[in-house]
Amino acid sequence: MKAFGVHGRTRRVLARDLLREAVVMRCRQRASSRGFTLIETMAVVLIIGVLATLAVYGVRKYVMAAKTSEPIEIINSIRAAQESYKDETFGYLPITGGVTGTFPFANAAATVNKKLAWDSGPSATLTDWNQLGVRPSASVQFGYGCAAGKGAGVPQQADLGIGQTLNYPTTAPDWYVVRAVADRDGNGVYAYFVGSNFTDGIYGENESE
Repeated sequence: MKAFGVHGRTRRVLARDLLREAVVMRCRQRASSRGFTLIETMAVVLIIGVLATLAVYGVRKYVMAAKTSEPIEIINSIRAAQESYKDETFGYLPITGGVTGTFPFANAAATVNKKLAWDSGPSATLTDWNQLGVRPSASVQFGYGCAAGKGAGVPQQADLGIGQTLNYPTTAPDWYVVRAVADRDGNGVYAYFVGSNFTDGIYGENESE
């Protein structure tokens, strides 16, 4: 009878342990199958918001770079060509139409939502650009003008049509100023880019237009 009692207690202990284990497993199953808590949901929303913000910033940065790449690249090409021309002739080459030129477009208004092949511009001005050695291979959306000379006549803020004073000298032994202009979205606001031999930088105004 004593042995039977021990076996009985053993069975009861085993049954109790099995029941406890079943309860624990059930609780674990419920915990693993439950939904997100409010804090977890807010954390996910926050992460998504941060990623969306970074994506928008990246897209804007890409769009801005795409909008400004053409005038910056061509102005730098003009600047390099002017310096090479000066090394050979001891002076910069004035391009027909001066700094307010809009080659290859007829005028600034013609740049609205349009691109033109470089060689489609007026032949007389194209001859000057070819002499300088500037020949963009792709169609352009900006109109370009380049003034150059010796002494007085350096284009200033009013001549360039911009809102910023660039502090260029009014006279210089040798000088050139190049301007790019376009109204890419047709809203009547023009984007301007200006370069010269007075500074290594390129001034931009309304770049995102």
